[in-house]
Amino acid sequence: MQPAWVLARRAYRDSSLLVELLTAETGRASVVVKGAHRKQRGGSFSSLMQPFCPILVGLGGKAELKYLSSAENAGVAIALPGDLLFSGLYLNELLVRLLPKYDAVPKLFANYGASLLKLKSDQDTELILRRFEVALFEELGYEIQWHKDDRGQNIKLDRHYVFAQERGFVETEEGKAAGILSGYDLIALKTWHREGTVLADHVKQTLKHIMRQAVDYRLDGRPLKVRESFSQWRSLGQANGDE
Repeated sequence: MQPAWVLARRAYRDSSLLVELLTAETGRASVVVKGAHRKQRGGSFSSLMQPFCPILVGLGGKAELKYLSSAENAGVAIALPGDLLFSGLYLNELLVRLLPKYDAVPKLFANYGASLLKLKSDQDTELILRRFEVALFEELGYEIQWHKDDRGQNIKLDRHYVFAQERGFVETEEGKAAGILSGYDLIALKTWHREGTVLADHVKQTLKHIMRQAVDYRLDGRPLKVRESFSQWRSLGQANGDE
C-alpha cells in the first residue's frame, strides 16, 4: 500500500473505471478499478476514486496498465469550492498530460499535496499555480534559468529580456509589450523562486505569461480541457448574474 491522489477517472468497459493516479512510490500510474460500479466486493473502491482525497492503494499487474488490488481512505478530502476547484483540476490535468508514467517523483508528490492545502487555505492562488508549474518543469528537466540569459551570461539589472522557448531569456529593447521584463524583475523572480519573496503585481502577470508560454509549448499547442471548462463556468456565472 502506498499513498496516492486521484488525478482523473472515467468509465472503462462495462463496470470498471480507468483511473490516473499520482502515487508516492510509483509516480503517475494508469489503473483499472475492476467492478467499481458493482455492489459486491470492489464496488466500494468507486467512492474512494475522487480527486483531492488522500488514499492508500495497492497496485497489481506487470503490464503498463495496472489494476487496483486494494484501496482505503488516508485522510479528509480537501474541499476546493468555486474557482479553487478549477485550480486543483488544472494541476491534475498538467500532471496527466505532461508527467511520464512510472517514474517515482517523491518531491513533486509532496509538492502536489502541499499545493492543494495552500489552495484550500485561500492563499495567493496564482502564485501557488506558478510555483507548481515551475516544480513540474524542474522534474521534467526543463528548469528555467531565472538568473542567466540565453548566452549563459548573468542577468543585468539595467537590461530587458523576453522569454523564448528552448533558449531562455533573450535580451531585447525596452518596451511595453507583453512578456518583457527588466533585469530587476528577473532577479525578483529568481529570489521568489528560491526564497518565496513577494512579487509586484506586474511581475506576477509576466510570470503567468512566461509559464503559459512554457506549458503550451510542452503541450504542442493542444488546449487544456480545464481552461475551456473554467471559461464556460465563468461565462455561465456571469450570465446568471445578469438575469
